Amino acid sequence: MNLTEIQDCLHEKNFPRLKKELLQGQIADIAEFIDELDDKNTLLVFRLLPKEIAADVFSFLSLESQTKLSSLVNETELHDILNDLQFDDKIDFLEEIPANAVKRILQNSSETERALINQFLDYPTDSAGSLMTIEFVDLKKEMLVKDALEKIRKIALTRETIYTCYVTDARRRLEGIVSLRELVIASPDKQVGEIMNEKLIHVQTLDDKEYVAELIKKHDILAIPVTDNEQRLVGIITVDDIVDVIEAENTEDFYKMATIGEMDTSPLKADPLFLIKKRLPWLMVLIFVNVFSGAGIAFFEDTIQQVVSLVFFLPLLIDSAGNAGSQSATLMIRALAVGDVKIEDWFKLLKKEFAVAIPIGLVMGLGVSVVGVFRAGIDVAVVVATVMSLVVVVGSTIGMSLPFIFSKLNLDPATASGPLITSICDITGVLIYFSVATWYLGI
Repeated sequence: MNLTEIQDCLHEKNFPRLKKELLQGQIADIAEFIDELDDKNTLLVFRLLPKEIAADVFSFLSLESQTKLSSLVNETELHDILNDLQFDDKIDFLEEIPANAVKRILQNSSETERALINQFLDYPTDSAGSLMTIEFVDLKKEMLVKDALEKIRKIALTRETIYTCYVTDARRRLEGIVSLRELVIASPDKQVGEIMNEKLIHVQTLDDKEYVAELIKKHDILAIPVTDNEQRLVGIITVDDIVDVIEAENTEDFYKMATIGEMDTSPLKADPLFLIKKRLPWLMVLIFVNVFSGAGIAFFEDTIQQVVSLVFFLPLLIDSAGNAGSQSATLMIRALAVGDVKIEDWFKLLKKEFAVAIPIGLVMGLGVSVVGVFRAGIDVAVVVATVMSLVVVVGSTIGMSLPFIFSKLNLDPATASGPLITSICDITGVLIYFSVATWYLGI
């Protein structure tokens, strides 16, 4: 797929050649190209796509493009697109678009499908139920392997995955799983129940989707079954949906670490007013937090007046404290997020943090003492070296502890982010610096 060629074809209105160039690309690449187009060209290019791939491309489009297209196409086109979508992709789309658009779509759905869609839309956003698809292969343990394979051949095109099949009883309760590989290599006259695996890994509809992601990652599986409270199989969650969950969670954590909060759009497409609302509140809070730094400096005004050279080292020392704290916080936030550490591991990690931060602080203190000697003499150099060692250790301790404190308070550890920790370390650094200087210099 040659992007330059496609752009030229669109500019020249050479639609036959444009269609040919598009069809040489992958589905995701076509969707990425359409995402960048304006309203008129979005509709034009989408209508060039053959019906058999249009729905696949639609599922890869951004939410903005999906919403835009759903309002531009006619009722028949929209109905055809949604009919060809995998059920979980359809639910993902309906969860995000305005309520009036959902109502419009449901009016054109069958009564059975409408009831099913409404059921899925009622699941909490972060639950396994909102993520699952009903397009799976279910078998009975009494079936012969040859009959099971024949069933798979007939329904394969309408199922999200056929590589793992699910064995249920007459009441749809999950009894076991069997892979397509096991079916292919088994004797045709064997019963499915003889080769199925009864050691089940499954989740329930209201389980958190992050828990689902952890299970799929831990057990290295392509799909996981979802059951209701009575162990009846109601859907499956495939690994491609979990990849989206992991990406969304990582993005959310990054934004929280920058004290921005949740964002459902990219900075490129976001309205400036929206970005102001997202970024300003925490910045205003941190202004008032940093007032304490100013108060600390004001408290030691006499010390500063008598040894003005102390001011030269102030940014260096408090920045070092913030940097050390941010490093430790990032390590702990990530470790807590992926489950590598738990709240009860805090004390072990605290001891390890001291073992790491003390040598780092001493080396940094030695380095800054050289500058101190040449800039302000031996006495100030001793103060600066001592304070550097202290603020690095204290900053690191604050940085590694704050995410645990937030977790203990049932807050997201990612909120214990760089800007917040830097502000706390600034205040602490100022107090330590001028307290040590006042004591050592006898002021």
